[in-house]
Amino acid sequence: MAQNQILVAVTSMTTTRDRAANLKQAERLVRDAAKSGAGWVVLPEMFVYQGPYDTLYEEAEPFHGPAWQMMSGLAKELGIVLFGGSIAERPDKSPSERKVYNVAYVFGRDGGEIACYRKVHLFNLKTPDGKPLYCESDGYLSGDEAVVLEVDGFKVAMAICYDLRFHEFFAMLARKAQFDAIVMPAAFTQRTGMDHWEVLIRARAIEHQAYFIAANQTGEHAPGKNSYGHSMIVDPWGHKICDTGDRIGNAFAPVSHEVLARYRAQLPAISDRRPGVYAR
Repeated sequence: MAQNQILVAVTSMTTTRDRAANLKQAERLVRDAAKSGAGWVVLPEMFVYQGPYDTLYEEAEPFHGPAWQMMSGLAKELGIVLFGGSIAERPDKSPSERKVYNVAYVFGRDGGEIACYRKVHLFNLKTPDGKPLYCESDGYLSGDEAVVLEVDGFKVAMAICYDLRFHEFFAMLARKAQFDAIVMPAAFTQRTGMDHWEVLIRARAIEHQAYFIAANQTGEHAPGKNSYGHSMIVDPWGHKICDTGDRIGNAFAPVSHEVLARYRAQLPAISDRRPGVYAR
């Protein structure tokens, strides 16, 4: 059923190798968000486990495993739409190499799964002298399918973390279905986040005249591995309307069809696009 306005909560966590503590932290934040009136709650990327890639396969979830069941149960109990951050999930069939998918699930108010997106772009960052810092391709498989879903009358495009840097990806999503919001769980690093996180989010919101809803990890996950935090929601004009800062917790803001319509009428960039020219 379409709704004119939804209160959205973006969550910021500090996930470590302690799965039990991570799940407890996530559940507490989701419950706090729902208690504060949020209709949608968005968890960050890899909220169940943050650890070395050599143990990632063993620590990953089986298909529709315990984390999936916890999220489904919370969505149903609390009557919310839960964008379940992302989790490491082993493929249905055992691959020749011990790698996993980075998977974002979305659950409806009845607890049913309404979307599943596997991260397309894998983050491989090296030091200036060529040493690996973050090499997701060492532990992860890449997804190859874009996802746009409808939730409460809003068209929502899915992305995960490093996807943010690829404007072609979002242009492709817009061709698939003109969206009203982008929802993106992330574990954006402290090093790159200081310079790139907010400016890229605001740019994507402006160029697609859509809300950008981004839930990021924060703080130190392990020695030398830090995330930037600043889970935020940006409106279709590029205004940041909430931000968790560098703390663990939730931030709240409404998404509104009225606001979308007003900004798109003021500046008709979407209708002025000329895809025939761009394809040449």
